[in-house]
Amino acid sequence: MKIIRRPAFYLAASLTAGIFSSYFLLKHNLIFSLKIFLIIETAYLCFYTVFKLNMSKKSIYTWLTILFLLLGSLLFSYQEYQYWSKYSLYNFAESGLSQMLAEVKIDPGDLEGAKVYLKAYSVNGKKVKYGSVILNSEELKRFNDGDLINLDLELTEPAPALNPGSFSYLEYLKKKGVYLQGWNPRNISLIRKNKSLKNMIIKGKKSLLNNINQLFTEANAAFIKAILLGEKEYLSYEQESLLRNSGASHLLAISGLHMGILILTFSFILFKICSEKRNALHLLSFLTIVYIILVGAAVSIIRAALLALLFLWSDEFNREGDFLNIISLTLFINLLVNPQALFTVSLQLSYILVLALFYLTPVLNQWLPGLLAVSIAAQLASLAITAYYFNEYAFIALVTNLWAIPFITVLLPIIFVLLLLSLLSLNFFSPLAILIESGLKLLFYGFKVMTLIQGRPLVIARPKLITLFFYYLCLFAIPFIYRKRYIYLKARKYKFWQKAAPISLLLIIAFLFYNPASDNLEINFLAVGQGDGIFIQFPGGKNMLIDTGPPGSDGRNIEYSIISYLNYLGISSLDYLMISHFDADHAGGLPHLLQRKKVKNILIPPYNQKTKLHQQLAAGLSESNSKLYFLTAGTNFKIAGCSLEILNPESEKIKEDRNKNSIVFLLRYRKNKFLFTGDLSKAGEARIVKDYNLTKIDVLKAGHHGSKTSSGEILLDAVRPELAVISVGRNNFGHPSAEVIKRFKRKSINYLRTDQKGMIKLISDGQNIYLKCFR
Repeated sequence: MKIIRRPAFYLAASLTAGIFSSYFLLKHNLIFSLKIFLIIETAYLCFYTVFKLNMSKKSIYTWLTILFLLLGSLLFSYQEYQYWSKYSLYNFAESGLSQMLAEVKIDPGDLEGAKVYLKAYSVNGKKVKYGSVILNSEELKRFNDGDLINLDLELTEPAPALNPGSFSYLEYLKKKGVYLQGWNPRNISLIRKNKSLKNMIIKGKKSLLNNINQLFTEANAAFIKAILLGEKEYLSYEQESLLRNSGASHLLAISGLHMGILILTFSFILFKICSEKRNALHLLSFLTIVYIILVGAAVSIIRAALLALLFLWSDEFNREGDFLNIISLTLFINLLVNPQALFTVSLQLSYILVLALFYLTPVLNQWLPGLLAVSIAAQLASLAITAYYFNEYAFIALVTNLWAIPFITVLLPIIFVLLLLSLLSLNFFSPLAILIESGLKLLFYGFKVMTLIQGRPLVIARPKLITLFFYYLCLFAIPFIYRKRYIYLKARKYKFWQKAAPISLLLIIAFLFYNPASDNLEINFLAVGQGDGIFIQFPGGKNMLIDTGPPGSDGRNIEYSIISYLNYLGISSLDYLMISHFDADHAGGLPHLLQRKKVKNILIPPYNQKTKLHQQLAAGLSESNSKLYFLTAGTNFKIAGCSLEILNPESEKIKEDRNKNSIVFLLRYRKNKFLFTGDLSKAGEARIVKDYNLTKIDVLKAGHHGSKTSSGEILLDAVRPELAVISVGRNNFGHPSAEVIKRFKRKSINYLRTDQKGMIKLISDGQNIYLKCFR
């Protein structure tokens, strides 16, 4: 690989190294080291320019390598500077009602949603240079992209990740240059209207979306808009789950597959219409750029479009299209546009996949049929990245891709051509939609079959970065060591590595699924919003989840808090699920949990009146092999050396108030004691203190999210905890109560809140308790 042949590879590598070096130093708060690093880079570039630069190609490429190393460092550092600058919009977080002068920014890839972006110019009369606001507002959607407006709104910081493995909306938006969220816009006035090509493209896309809605049923229209135009607003949670569990979720990410199909379709038509190839390429390039804007200009689509166009144009310049050089050029452009993209899963997965398909498929094709070789190469490329970011792997994807990709390759051009024709006459061409509807019905039937065959996806605990490094080192070593060599002695030298690399790769894959158990008791108070969700890992590997938090939309609250944490740990099944009581903030995620995880034993309190959640539990039990147990005061049992003593509810005194029926229990592990009180009231607390002669404990789970109706004087005086944990989120109930906080302080009880500290982990060896907070 000579530098003269592949200059883009070296320049992209230099830019990447520069970005990564700044990221590493800033992440570890080594600001002074970063300054020294930038000074050294600049000094060396100047030294090389003056004393070593000559007109030879090698010298020029070396100079460019140094230049782009410096450029990468500066680009990333500058983006971080913008965030913390005195002119940053971030400075106005939590500033109450604010007056803002801003430019409306519409994302063409998300026209059906209510999301709008505002590029701020001033807030409360103070100049703002850096950062945008995101908000949901149908009223602001009536403005065009680029319109200048004045308005009042509330500004808050986006939600950070509060549990290991959970999604950080804050980091996600920051990488897009969005620093704050806006709420309740009012007093909106237009200052200047904007007309642009982008607004014309947006108008055209709205026409396409309208035609899709008229041509297809609601469910099929949502899927078509997602895979063709990047609009996922009306894609149902059931559709997303089906695609994920069948290993077909990559169809929703518009990338190489979609771009390849559409460019082939476009080029076939244009090369027939245009007499000269160059004219066809000009038109094809223009339409491709329009499509990139149309779907939101994601990293993967830019990579796929540029890769295809550069290969097509290479003949016109009498240059052979070198794959590594071209893919490096697309990476170079993506990072120049947004250096933060280097640390997104979309960029990493996009480039690793395309490299594996290009280099690994020919090797596998020596022993396997073409399509199977492609599918295996794609799965091997995505496995480790998927494990790291999503902690789940749908192994049925290997089979799904064999039929779904050819199916989509035929169906997508037909859909696209129909949509273009529908712009001419919607009614005349609408019968074609019936054919497409039948095809989509067959497609989703196939996804359902794949899901039934597989069951739940495999769960993989998050691997360490060093594991990922060696995984991809072994994976991409395989194409090199299995390359055909015509000199016998040189080929013989690689015989050992031809065995060692695949074996090492298999061992690493096996290691991904190895999840050793701890000898300690670990109690994790998860941040689930306004509710409870406590995950306990007993010594030796047994586990218990106490409560599921509130439901959220389509069960997504538990998906982004409890499920994501269980997956992060590699937990595919629960030994015990305890529901303290059946209020929504404690049991709302129950139906979704039963769909996502195997639960062996379910522990609940008796009840007088069935709720909807009780009915959903019954439905879930009928579809699983879970065993149901009712817990009442006086019940005692042991799990892996730990004893659990149930203190509430009283079996003969089941009350109408579900809070009073909360399961309350004392957990002992050798010398350490933990008291879990659910939402029990002060009167209930006083009773259990008297009935069970409660004495000093180590940790108290504060009752009812810190409400003034719980954590009473009698209980606190009796148990005298070293620490109280308050599970709480944003709420309108005044939780935790100022009265309770004062009570804790007066009695010298340390307390921690999940809304402030994120997940609170307690690790007990039976003698000592160690504390870790996620934030």
